[in-house]
Amino acid sequence: GRTNGWVAVAGLLAAVGAVATVCTTGMIYASLKPIAQWHSRFTLPGYLIFSAMSGSVLLNALLQGFALSSTILLAACVLLTLLGWGWKLATWRYNDGLEIPTNTNTATGLAGGTVRSLEWPHTEENYLLKEMGFRVARKHQARLRQITQVLAFALPVLLLIAAFPLPWPYAAVLSAIAAIVQFAGMLVERWLFFAEAKHTVTLYYGR
Repeated sequence: GRTNGWVAVAGLLAAVGAVATVCTTGMIYASLKPIAQWHSRFTLPGYLIFSAMSGSVLLNALLQGFALSSTILLAACVLLTLLGWGWKLATWRYNDGLEIPTNTNTATGLAGGTVRSLEWPHTEENYLLKEMGFRVARKHQARLRQITQVLAFALPVLLLIAAFPLPWPYAAVLSAIAAIVQFAGMLVERWLFFAEAKHTVTLYYGR
């Protein structure tokens, strides 16, 4: 009786609500025109792909923990992780090739001549510069991207593939490690998502 009646309706409503939550969260960022790295066709699908990817890997780990293995779910985890990896690479490639058309003139709406500040709008680091104008060194950016690829995508795929032929509890252990590693990788990916974004407001601060 757990797959029909009110239980099935509740499960369906929960699934729809989860998808709606991910979509609205993704659109919070995709709708921000001043941040070109977020205001793109990659943001919303990325949220949906990563949520399905990490959710399926976590679900697989939980089911494996109760000896409820599923070959179909394992295969789906691998495919979704590979899809997420490809999508992340495509997103980085797109962001790296962005040419932001905005400058101080267009940001202030003043045409003719070159707009420049006579006095800086700040004397020290503030919220706008810390949250909207974070600067990450190129070498650190490259290293963090490598860490993201290894932890969020490469290692989970290898661990999940290795779990295919193994019996319980070995498959359960590998599945749990895959979920933990991927969670750590996605934390790095989320940090980069914010650190690499550049808000137009930073033009007022000479950046």
